[in-house]
Amino acid sequence: MSGSSTAFDLGASQGAAVLGLLERANVPPVPALYRLIYDYVAGVRGLLASRVDDILGEGGDVAGRLYTEFVAPYETNETLERAAQRVTERLRTLDILIRESLSASEQQSAALRGAGADLGGDRLNTALLKEWVQRLETTNRGMRTSTMALERELVEATTELQSMQDEIRLVRENMTRDPLTGLANRSGLDAALRRAMLARGDAGWDMSCAVIDIDHFKSLNDRYGHQVGDEVLRIVARAILVSVRGGDVVGRPGGDEFLAIFPDAGLEDARGLGERIRISVSESDLRAVMGEAVLGGITASIGVASLREDDTITSLVERADRCLYAAKGSGRNRVICEDEPSG
Repeated sequence: MSGSSTAFDLGASQGAAVLGLLERANVPPVPALYRLIYDYVAGVRGLLASRVDDILGEGGDVAGRLYTEFVAPYETNETLERAAQRVTERLRTLDILIRESLSASEQQSAALRGAGADLGGDRLNTALLKEWVQRLETTNRGMRTSTMALERELVEATTELQSMQDEIRLVRENMTRDPLTGLANRSGLDAALRRAMLARGDAGWDMSCAVIDIDHFKSLNDRYGHQVGDEVLRIVARAILVSVRGGDVVGRPGGDEFLAIFPDAGLEDARGLGERIRISVSESDLRAVMGEAVLGGITASIGVASLREDDTITSLVERADRCLYAAKGSGRNRVICEDEPSG
C-alpha cells in the first residue's frame, strides 16, 4: 500500500490543487473522480489515501484504475431508482384500489340506509323488499370485489417490498465487498477498522493487523494472463480465510494485497496468525489453475503491526506496510512484525 508521494501545490486553493493534480495525472475532472481527488488533497485519512497515492505514482491509465477501484463498485443508483419506481407504482395502484373500496363501501352504506328507510314502515311491501334485496346483493358484490382486489394488492405489495428490501440490502453489502474474492473491499475494511478501533478503545483490548502481498504476482499475471491471476487471487483469499479466527476481518483493498484485522490480538498472537496465513498460502494447490506441470507454487510476504494509543487507521496500516516491504526485502515468503529490527 505504500507508494510514491505525489507532489501538488497546497499553497493554492484546494479546488485549484485538485484540478492541477487531475491535469498532471491526465484524469478527466468528472464529478466522481473530482470528489475522490478532492478528499485525497484535503487529507481524508484511511485506506483510500495510500491507495490513491500508489495509483497516482504508478502512472499509466490513472483514470481507469481510479474509476474501477473507487467509483464503479459504488454506482448503485440504478437499483435504488428501480426500487423507488416500483414503490411509486404500487402506491398509485393501492391508492386507486382504496378509493374504489371506499366508494363501494359508501354505496353499500347508502343502500342499507335506503333499505332501512323504505322498509321501516308498519306494512311490509314484498315487491319493495325484493327490489332492495337485489340492490343490496349488487352493492355487496361490488364491495366484496373491491375488497378482494385490495387484499390481493396488499399481499403482492408486501411481497414486493420485502424483495426490494433484500435487493437494497444486497446493494449495500456489495458496496463493501470485493466482487472478485467476496472479501471486504477498501470501504469495508475502513469501516471494520473504525469499528475495531472504537471497540478496542471502549474495552481496552489489543488489536493488530497484517498486510499480505503475493510474491511475484505481477510476473505471474504477465506470464499467464489476468484470468489465471484472478484465480490465484481467489485461491489466496481462501487460504487466508481458513487461517484466521472467527471474529477476524479479511479484505482486499486492491491489486494483489490483502489486509487482515485481528481484534483482541496483541503482536505475538498476530505474529502467529500471520505465520498460519503464510503457510496456508504456500501450501495452496495451483495445478487446477495452471496445469499439472506447474513448477513451484505461490508464496506471500506479510507485515504485522499492533495498534498504539495514538494510532490512526493510516498510521497502523503504514507500519504494517513497512514491515511487509521489509519481509520482501529479506527474501519474501516470511512474516515480519514491527518489533523486529528489520521491521
